[in-house]
Amino acid sequence: MNPIARLVHTIVPVFALSLFPLAGCDDNSAGSKPQPVEQVMLHIEDVPEDVACLRITATGSSREMVRDLEVTVGQAVGESFSGLPIGTVVFQAAAYSQTCDKVTKTTVPSWVSEEVSVTVSLTHSTSVSLTLYRNGRAKVSVGFDPEVDAGAPDGG
Repeated sequence: MNPIARLVHTIVPVFALSLFPLAGCDDNSAGSKPQPVEQVMLHIEDVPEDVACLRITATGSSREMVRDLEVTVGQAVGESFSGLPIGTVVFQAAAYSQTCDKVTKTTVPSWVSEEVSVTVSLTHSTSVSLTLYRNGRAKVSVGFDPEVDAGAPDGG
């Protein structure tokens, strides 16, 4: 297998976010109260060589959580997140070749994910899985035909 295919094969299936309650499982006994989902667990098995910073964004209807993580090539990453919005939340990830302190709004990520929308609630946990893809670039030109509408034909 060529190095690019091996890189995609090992990275694409292992990047996942999972939501877990902090206080463990609900025992469903009478009088037990549901525990709030307050944490996201991030797990990456192997960071590729062109990634030094991983940015996870969770956007809800009223606020957004953005978290930058410094990562090391070839290392596994395990990290928890808290302070998530409640309700419909859109998760997205981007990976950069620069360290997080050098990433700005204009920095182009090396890897990007599609947006994934899930419902985050206080009463049950939800899983989120994001797949990162290489970020291709292109310049796209759009032109408009200046043809003028000559109006309706004569009725004749």
